[in-house]
Amino acid sequence: MIDQTAASAYPATYTFSEGALVNLEAVPAPGHCFDSWSGALSGSENPATILIDCNKNITANFSPVVHTLTLQLNGNGSITPGTGTYDYAEGTVVNLTATPRSGWQFDGWTGDVADASSAETTITIDSDKTATARFTEKPNQISWPLVGGVIGGLLIVATLVVVVRYRRQ
Repeated sequence: MIDQTAASAYPATYTFSEGALVNLEAVPAPGHCFDSWSGALSGSENPATILIDCNKNITANFSPVVHTLTLQLNGNGSITPGTGTYDYAEGTVVNLTATPRSGWQFDGWTGDVADASSAETTITIDSDKTATARFTEKPNQISWPLVGGVIGGLLIVATLVVVVRYRRQ
């Protein structure tokens, strides 16, 4: 914006009298931030003032706003993308998937996810975010090798009892 007049399209050309002081303000589009000036004006002061003493080319430089997404898990499972910290441009929608390991179940997400109860959900990056997938052990899990061992052991004991009783008679 130059002296309260924003251009309708860029690049824009303005005419000023020699010796004029011109105030420039770089106004970023949503999801972007002002970085610096280049050309006849340098630095990152915004707004800035420049003296017109000849023809000048000035560029306002912008970059996407970037936020951090931290993904964690609690329990025994995996998530996609994996655990860790990721940088995403503002407005990015990230797909999240939680997969429990054998004997475990997905128990929900914490954080600003779209659907905390769904193993497959999304998170919209509009600030720094953290999401955690929670897994819990499945209830009443019976280990068949253990049950088989217990039943087999009881059969051996019962056979010995029968044998012992049989010899006593």
